[in-house]
Amino acid sequence: MKPLKINESFWLYGKHTCMSALKNKNRQCIKLLITKSFYKEHEKEIRQCVDNKGIKFQLVENKIFNNILPKSANHQGIALKVAPILHSLSIEKITKNSSEISTIVILDQVTDTHNIGSILRTSACFNVDAAILPHNYSPNENASIAKAASGALDIMPLIYITNIVKTMEHLKKVGYWCYGFDSNAKEHINEIKRFWKKRVVIFGSEEKGMRRLVKENCDYLLKIPMSNAIDSLNVSNAAAIGLYSIYSKTPHIIIK
Repeated sequence: MKPLKINESFWLYGKHTCMSALKNKNRQCIKLLITKSFYKEHEKEIRQCVDNKGIKFQLVENKIFNNILPKSANHQGIALKVAPILHSLSIEKITKNSSEISTIVILDQVTDTHNIGSILRTSACFNVDAAILPHNYSPNENASIAKAASGALDIMPLIYITNIVKTMEHLKKVGYWCYGFDSNAKEHINEIKRFWKKRVVIFGSEEKGMRRLVKENCDYLLKIPMSNAIDSLNVSNAAAIGLYSIYSKTPHIIIK
């Protein structure tokens, strides 16, 4: 699967997703549709957003959403047509502007859009600087990812790259250490007392986990301790546990 071309657009829907996109200065917003009831409830916030973006909104009936959105879409009375923002991002820009403590997530052929969106939301919660996906075998930026991310798609930089191993090698050269999560690893994550301040955290695909070369290029392989009732976690659940563990053991960070 290829990332979206620069001129391709798509519809976002739902309050958190659309309002986050409207507030994102890097997101090109094309068309905004809202119901009268949604506008009445959120008039001040909508006015502020559309004034900043310089776009107009259109009041529509609910049936209009049925023509442009999936049948099961929980639009909540708002839909926003946007252009992708992926083309403006790069690894170099992210690492150059990173602080002393920096976390980058790599998803090695994770394909489920709900998992990707959930991981983006978790990443935003735990101060991740960017999420990286390979060009091949990764879905485009889309409404399903955005909805699952609940606004985090416009907070968390999402970068598509050609080769994960080469990206890991580059990140190592600029001071990052690579932690891969593997259910067959020998070392438990709770046995790590402290993590390097600059770190890359890698999660593998839903079915096969990390590929061999990606795994071999990790500095550390970790697993999440669990009972014998089942042999693995859903990747988005594993990411939530893993990123929390790293965040909570990082110096100068206090969990409130």
